[in-house]
Amino acid sequence: MNLNIEKKQIDLINESICVYKTCNHCIDLHKKGQLSFSEVGEFVDDRGKSCLYRLKQMCHELFRNTVEAAYKEKFYDIAVGYIFHEAMKLRECIYQLEYYKPEYHTLVTSSELTPGERKLIHEFDILISKAQKRLAEGLKEVKVLLNELMAHVKDLIKIYRNNYLLPRFILENERSFISIYGKKGYQDLLNEIYEEGRATLMFKAAVSYLDSEYFQISRGLFHKVVNLDRDNVPAKFLFLYASCYNCYFRNRFSMSKIFAEEALAMPIDGHEEIQKYAESLRALLSDVEKEMKKTGQREEEKGSAYL
Repeated sequence: MNLNIEKKQIDLINESICVYKTCNHCIDLHKKGQLSFSEVGEFVDDRGKSCLYRLKQMCHELFRNTVEAAYKEKFYDIAVGYIFHEAMKLRECIYQLEYYKPEYHTLVTSSELTPGERKLIHEFDILISKAQKRLAEGLKEVKVLLNELMAHVKDLIKIYRNNYLLPRFILENERSFISIYGKKGYQDLLNEIYEEGRATLMFKAAVSYLDSEYFQISRGLFHKVVNLDRDNVPAKFLFLYASCYNCYFRNRFSMSKIFAEEALAMPIDGHEEIQKYAESLRALLSDVEKEMKKTGQREEEKGSAYL
């Protein structure tokens, strides 16, 4: 798959989580009587600065006017668009309340009001009350819609299960997923997309980190997988592989050699998925031995200098 598309898929899921969190933040502020137009602007606007606007545009770019988009992706696009337009109504309500309500309170006590102006003030009073009611009800409706939307995020995650960036993203955002779906819901999701649930998630995330040359992080994850399953040959081999490279780039050549030799001594026949790493390790081992000789020569020369 195109790497750019894979990145955009992850960005879409990430922005969806951001929309969910920001909406909940707005609801909490409203309950405290602290919701402002600027806070709502973080959630929704028509100028491209809000998370919901960004999500809407992402959906349009990825799913609209393309035959490659799956049914659930097109459905998601429609759902996000609908939520956006509903949320924009909330923005109008909070604008009325924040900018017109204070002016209304100033005018309503004025002794200079004419009968016609008093009648208009009465209409303002009705409109402000309606805006307050619409805002409260609208926030509840958008919250319900977003809860439904997050259920559909699961469908997208299932579609993107082979995206090599997905395991890393899920692992890095576990707290967010648990806060949205609960521990059981999160575990059920992992069991649906990965054969061994969280163990597979960690393994795939570790491979992703490894391929991006984050050796320290990947070896830590491989170590956790091995602790869960001592018979997992690929995980054990890749733990040694990552450890070897981690030591190599830290100039710990002796340890790097130990890890490389232990890995290459493992029975990895039949594990095609790690053969390319074995070839890389053999090439590195040669470099490690050369570096060790250089280091030995430098130490010998250093010692001779004191004779």
